[in-house]
Amino acid sequence: MASVIITVITIAVILALNRGKNRIPVKIAVCIVGLEIVGTIISLAGGSGNQTISKIKRPEPGTMSEEHEVTVIEGDKKEKLTLQISERELTEKGAEEAVKAVEKQIKREYLGKNKSADFVYKDIKLQEEYNGNVEASWDITPYDIFDEEGKIDNSKVKKETQVTIRGYLKCQNKTGKVKLSVTAVPVPLDTAEGFSYYLKKAVTEADKRDRAKNYMELPESIGDKRIAFSEKREDDGVKLVILMAFALGLYIFYRHQKSKDDEKKWQSELSYDYPKVVSQLSLYIGAGFSVKAAFVQLGNAYIKGKARGHPDRPAFEEIVRMNRKIKDGEDEGTAYKNLGDCLRHKGFRKLTLLLSQSLMKGNKDLRDQLEQEEKSAYDERRIGAKTKGEEASLKLLVPMIGLMGIIFVVLMVPAFMQMS
Repeated sequence: MASVIITVITIAVILALNRGKNRIPVKIAVCIVGLEIVGTIISLAGGSGNQTISKIKRPEPGTMSEEHEVTVIEGDKKEKLTLQISERELTEKGAEEAVKAVEKQIKREYLGKNKSADFVYKDIKLQEEYNGNVEASWDITPYDIFDEEGKIDNSKVKKETQVTIRGYLKCQNKTGKVKLSVTAVPVPLDTAEGFSYYLKKAVTEADKRDRAKNYMELPESIGDKRIAFSEKREDDGVKLVILMAFALGLYIFYRHQKSKDDEKKWQSELSYDYPKVVSQLSLYIGAGFSVKAAFVQLGNAYIKGKARGHPDRPAFEEIVRMNRKIKDGEDEGTAYKNLGDCLRHKGFRKLTLLLSQSLMKGNKDLRDQLEQEEKSAYDERRIGAKTKGEEASLKLLVPMIGLMGIIFVVLMVPAFMQMS
């Protein structure tokens, strides 16, 4: 019930916020409400809170004991208690059947990877416990070839040796016996295990000989097989070449990424400057200034602002440079075209195109065009600001989704465990 109340309150809060200025992005709201609804469904399906119980199910035979946390109630008193519930014991018949099943299992599996009981040179499979409820102990004769886990010591097998293995099984109060017999043989050299075994043996013996010498003589043959050794040497030159190539790749990627970031920042700065430039041009031209004189006024006002500590603005810096070039004799139309090409911004390219056309056709409609362009520029700036706000909201959504995922796991895992 608590989960339903919390979910309803959450939905109400989101709806209330979305009516005002502090709107929550749709994706974030859907994510939060969706996960809360899932949690509510799980809570209602699995049940919650304390339930009165009179019995607790025991774990199945062969499994581990389980802990259950309960609350003991006596009148107005409550006490929390942790109960250790042991696994269920088998009936006498069940225990007897378990022992017989393990006897068959041992006879079926004891050879391990060996193909025949008459030709054993690999480990056999012996265990101290089977199926979680049958204990096993082993008596092996002779005792030094196999250990109680069935691992073979090939160094002890000089010739074919008969090995008798007796197993004693116990499940509760029922017991059983199993007798196994295998023939242990020396490891054949023509097998992968044999070659590895005799190679290690030969190298160990070579290491023990002539310990006072500067070099250890490696074996030249194993049985009738000729062998040769090679040693891998580290090529530091190749490592350095690869490292430098990797460093170059990182540097190229860094330069490319930085260039993209710089261009993005440059375009953002120009988008901020563009409405101001158009607005001031429109103002000066409306006051009777020529386009050239209007740009001079823009440049002079910017220079005075910098002298008072105002920050550098890229568009106005280029306008100041353009004014100097025109003053030095550059053609006015060429200067406007170069300004648009230099700034690489669609707004300024459009503006310089309008100015170039006005030089040929006159300034009759220029002010109206500038006012229209000014309105359009401010609209684009407002849309850009909104887009940046949405991008910031999406960045905040990532850690929130991670947090919701953790909450989802915390809700789901106990619910599924309770249902199972």
